[in-house]
Amino acid sequence: MRAAGEPQPMPATAPNGNTSKRSPSASRPSTSREAAGTDETRYAAWYFAGIASFMAPAGIQAVLLPHLLAIELQQPAERFGATQMLGQLPLLGLLLFGGLAADRIDPRRLLMGLQLAAMLAPLALALAITLGQVGEGIVLLYAIAWGAVSAFAMPARDGLLNRVAGAAVQRTVTRAMAVQFGGQILGYAIGGFTDRTGVVAVLLVQCLVLGLGLLAAQRLPRGEAAGDQRPPGAGSSAVPPERWWRALGGGLALLFADPAMRGTFLLLTGLGVFFAGTFVVLMPLAVRDLYGGSAQDISIGFALFVLGTLTSIIMLMRRGGTTYPGRALVAVLYLGCIVLAPIAFAPPIWGFYACLFLWGMGGGVAMTMARTIMQERAPASHRARAMAAFSLANAGGAPLGSLLMGMVVSAVGVQLAVLVPIIGVGVITTIVVLTHPMLGLRSQAAG
Repeated sequence: MRAAGEPQPMPATAPNGNTSKRSPSASRPSTSREAAGTDETRYAAWYFAGIASFMAPAGIQAVLLPHLLAIELQQPAERFGATQMLGQLPLLGLLLFGGLAADRIDPRRLLMGLQLAAMLAPLALALAITLGQVGEGIVLLYAIAWGAVSAFAMPARDGLLNRVAGAAVQRTVTRAMAVQFGGQILGYAIGGFTDRTGVVAVLLVQCLVLGLGLLAAQRLPRGEAAGDQRPPGAGSSAVPPERWWRALGGGLALLFADPAMRGTFLLLTGLGVFFAGTFVVLMPLAVRDLYGGSAQDISIGFALFVLGTLTSIIMLMRRGGTTYPGRALVAVLYLGCIVLAPIAFAPPIWGFYACLFLWGMGGGVAMTMARTIMQERAPASHRARAMAAFSLANAGGAPLGSLLMGMVVSAVGVQLAVLVPIIGVGVITTIVVLTHPMLGLRSQAAG
């Protein structure tokens, strides 16, 4: 889904945003949700609506891409993996710039512009299909455009989380993850209708939902990100390029200076390379090559994975989080390796779906715990950049993973290819556990 120096929570009795003076009644717990320091601000509902209105279209895109490439255009496994990799490269190349922009620009205005820009990609693809001009190149441009917008939207939304969370960071992270994956499930379900309604109709729905997200972004809190504050009278002269590059590296430098965040970053990098590649390449190819499936079957697989993710997040919400997020993160990465193993034996499709559901449950815990660690340990002045680096660790490994999985599936087939992510994640997790203080890491919310 923390802009540097986010404003103080606004009291319920001061809707004009003036927090410099408070009357005695303004500090009473009965009139201020933030006074308790535990509840989300009044902007949280619009924040969650914005997440849903971006992640549902993301779910639609996740189904449309493999449908168009693997089913309609019948790309071989190696080229399918390469195309997926190229579509993910903008996210890899622009995420840190997106984090810097979220620290320097009002995230609300940034999100409004990004929602509008995102609407252009499905409209362009729908026009190309209507004119009969669709091909691998057009579909790739659609994927690249979405990746570029996502690279700026993700850190901008992450940059707002602390602003709407108040003191309840872990709970808000958990709820945001639930909304994120709930939106994805909705998007997968819509994408599953492609065989019945056609691609153009689904693209128009994607565009409509993005438009609703623009309305939600308008209701988010105003204000410049404090990471770019200047002294009075400093003017608005352009920041020298060398300062931008130093600021850009601030997020990565922060990660590697803190052992817990560094360990989390390395775990997520392994997760991105091996598990993300499995998700976007091996799973659709397994549906096609092992089960002769269609867009509906791909959407069911994606939906069950995310339903598992949502299930574990709801369980975390009911439990109230966990005291040791590092232990939980490590445990579910090992469990993820275990539940993928049956795919090597080509189980019936219901068994394949069961593996995806259980794998998704582990993914929900892993992402929530990783975000909690990063949110709690990153300082406000660098939080959006640190979260952009967090997203880079997870999403940045996906292009390499996609290319790798496409090549491995082409060489040995789906069943043997599934051993690659199992071994890769298992080895990286073991190395990080032995060299970083992950198991003793305690959540700040635990006191």
